[in-house]
Amino acid sequence: MPQQLTNSSDLNFVKEIFTLAQSNLDSFYTDCIILTQPPDDAEVISLDNYLEPDRLLSQWQTSDIYQKTQDIRIAASIWNKVYSWTTLPGVLALMTWAGVGLDAGLDNVSFVLKKGEPKALWFHDLSGTVIYPHRLPIPISEDYPGKIVNSVETLHQTVFTSLFQRNFAPMIDKVHILSKLSKKTMWGNAVNASEGQFSELSQCTNLEAIQTDYSVLYEQPYSSVMPGRNPLYNLVRTEQLNEPGLPVITTVRLTCCLYTFIPPYDEKCPNCPLMQPHERIALMKEEMVETD
Repeated sequence: MPQQLTNSSDLNFVKEIFTLAQSNLDSFYTDCIILTQPPDDAEVISLDNYLEPDRLLSQWQTSDIYQKTQDIRIAASIWNKVYSWTTLPGVLALMTWAGVGLDAGLDNVSFVLKKGEPKALWFHDLSGTVIYPHRLPIPISEDYPGKIVNSVETLHQTVFTSLFQRNFAPMIDKVHILSKLSKKTMWGNAVNASEGQFSELSQCTNLEAIQTDYSVLYEQPYSSVMPGRNPLYNLVRTEQLNEPGLPVITTVRLTCCLYTFIPPYDEKCPNCPLMQPHERIALMKEEMVETD
C-alpha cells in the first residue's frame, strides 16, 4: 500500500520529531510505530484484513490458549491484550510528549507481524497527522504547511476519534459478536496497556500534559474519548501495600483479562483484581529479585 503525502516537508518534520522521540522515550514506545513503508520482505497485514471474522476465529481456535481451555473468550481476551499493547502506547506517548496526533483509524494502519504476532503499527498516510505546537520539543516554522491544532481539546478530539472511535470501538464490537467476550473486559485491556505509561513518561514529559491527558482518558465519565459515556473511565483502582521496600500504592484492574483461567491455573497478572493483597506483595517482591 503506497504512502500518500500532501507535502514532503510535512513528512520530514514528523519524521524529525519521531527521531527525537526515539532518543528521548523508552524504545518500547517508538519500536511499535513505523512511519515509512516497511521493507518488501516484512510480514504486513492491514487491520481491516487482520480483523476479518474468519481470520479471527481461526487465529483464536488454533491458539495454544484455546487448546488448553476450549474457551473462545479467553483466547480472544489474550489476543485483544496483544492488540492493545501494540496499538495504544506509541500513539498516546507521541500525543503527550510531542503534541503529535497520528491517524490510527482502521483504514490507515497495518500491523507488521513477527511469526504471526503484531509487533508494530505502520501508518500508511501521514497527511492526516496534526500537531499541537505548544507541546513540541522543537520549534515549528511559521509557514509549516501541515495540519496545526491550537488547543489540547482539538488534539484529543483528533487522536481519540481515529484511535478509539474508528479503531478500538469497531474492533471490540466485532470481537464481542464473535466470541461473546465482555466489552468491559476489552476496554479494561486497553486501559491496562496504556494507563501505566503516564507515570513512566513523567521522567521526560511536561507534568501538566500528563495530568491533562490522563484525566481525559481515565478519570472523566464523559470526555472526548468516545461519544456518550467514556468506556475507559473507572477501570482501575489503587491498592495500598504498606510493605517496606515496595511502593505505597499500586494500581489494580477492575476487570480480569481471564489469563488466570488458563490451566494449570497457577498464574495471575501482577495487577489482577482476583489477587489477594498478600499474593500481590509476594509477586512484586519476586519480580524485584528477578530484575536485580
